[in-house]
Amino acid sequence: MGKKISVTRKHGLGLEGATGKLVELTETFAEKYNLKTKLSGTAVEVSGSGVKGNVRVTADAVIIDLDLGLPASLVAGKIEDGIQRQLEKYFG
Repeated sequence: MGKKISVTRKHGLGLEGATGKLVELTETFAEKYNLKTKLSGTAVEVSGSGVKGNVRVTADAVIIDLDLGLPASLVAGKIEDGIQRQLEKYFG
């Protein structure tokens, strides 16, 4: 059985600024974790080996929802820590 990760982080970038950071963030995730991404407005669908979900922005928050397969769920804590570090880098 897998695990779900949901992370929300507030930001002060506004929707346009956050959308630009969303693209940068998901490009980093794609390269670092070998994920496929599909941008649709203010959201990006991500998928890869054992990971599926989305990253989206609003005018004041970035929201990440991921479903992890069993192998990835065994390192869910490390994945969530990595997400938090990247959010700090891109969204402050």
